[in-house]
Amino acid sequence: MEVSFPSSDRSFRIFGDLTLPKDGGESTAHEPIPAILVIAGSGPLDRNGNVSELLLRMDFNTSNQIAEHMVSPSERPIAVLSYDKRGVGKSIKKGDKNFYYRAGMMDLVSDAVEAIRFLAGHPRIDEKSIALLGHSEGAILLPLICEEARKAGLEPVKGCIFYAGLGETVEDATKQQRERILDEAQRETGFKGWLLRRVLTRDKLMKQHADLMAKINSDGQPDFVSSHCGLVKTPAKWYREHMSFDTRTALADITCHCLAITGCKDVQVRDEFCMMDRAAVLVPKAASIEVHRPANLTHALRSLEGPSKILNVKQDYSRLGKKPLDPELLSITRNWCDRVLLGSEQAILS
Repeated sequence: MEVSFPSSDRSFRIFGDLTLPKDGGESTAHEPIPAILVIAGSGPLDRNGNVSELLLRMDFNTSNQIAEHMVSPSERPIAVLSYDKRGVGKSIKKGDKNFYYRAGMMDLVSDAVEAIRFLAGHPRIDEKSIALLGHSEGAILLPLICEEARKAGLEPVKGCIFYAGLGETVEDATKQQRERILDEAQRETGFKGWLLRRVLTRDKLMKQHADLMAKINSDGQPDFVSSHCGLVKTPAKWYREHMSFDTRTALADITCHCLAITGCKDVQVRDEFCMMDRAAVLVPKAASIEVHRPANLTHALRSLEGPSKILNVKQDYSRLGKKPLDPELLSITRNWCDRVLLGSEQAILS
C-alpha cells in the first residue's frame, strides 16, 4: 500500500510503498512485526528501483521484488518499505524541477532516518526489529544512517544488509571503475580494441574526471552542475559530501547484525570486502557478520553467464533488468532475516 511521511524539515512529503503480510499469515494485526527498509543505490531511483528520466531510463524493479520475496508467498511476518527518492516519483517539491539534483548525501541520509521514524511509529511494526537493506550507494550509507537514527533518539537498528557496497566509498569505486575500463580496453582485440585504446586513454579519463571535479568544487559550491546544453546534470553537493565521507570509519562503530553480499561478477565494486577476514576487520563491533560472494552475481543483483565487462555494463543491465533477482541472493537474505529478525535460530558468525 502507498504511504507517505514528512521530510525532516517538513518542506515536502516522501512517498513509498509499505508491503505488509496479510492478516491471514503467521502474524496477526495485533502483533508488531519486523520491518526491512530498502535504501536505493545512486541515481534518480523510484520506490521500485527504476529510473524514468528519458536519457537515463532503466527498469530494474529491485525494491518491489525484494518486498515480494521477503513477504510473499508464505506471508512471512515481515514488512518492507521502499520509497521514491527526493525529486523522484511523488517525492517532489513543488516548483523545483532540479530538486533531485540539488540533494546531497546527507539529505538522502535524513530521508532514510525519517523512513525509520515512520516505521517505528507504525502500529504493525516492532520498532526494535527494523533492518536496513542498502544496495550500492545505499549500502555505503548504512552505517551513517544508523548513527543519525541513534542521534535522533530512535531505537538502534537491528540489522544491516549490504548489497554490493560493504567497505566501498564513491571515490574508490569510481577510481576502480576507471581502471577496469582501461584494462578492458587494453585486452580488447580487433578493430574494436584498436579504436577503444585511442578513445579511452588514461590521460583522457583523468582529464575528464579532473574537469568534472573542478566544476563540482568551483567557487560558490554549486548544488549541481550542467553540461551538454543542460541535458546532463551532475549532483555536485552529493559528490562533495561523499568525497569527505569515510565509510570505513563509520563501519567500525556499527553494532548491529550484518549481512553482506557482493557478487564475483560485480564490475562496479570489489567483492573482496565480502571475504570473512576483511569483513570482520571492517565491522569489529558488529553483533554478527555473515558474508557471501555468489560466483555469477552482478551489481544489478542478477546472475550473468559468461564474462562480465564494465564496457558492456549498459547493455548487460538493460538485459538483466528484465530478469528476476538472483534466487541465491534472495534465499541468503530470507534465511538471515529468519534468524536475525524472526529469531528462528540464533544469529551466528559465519
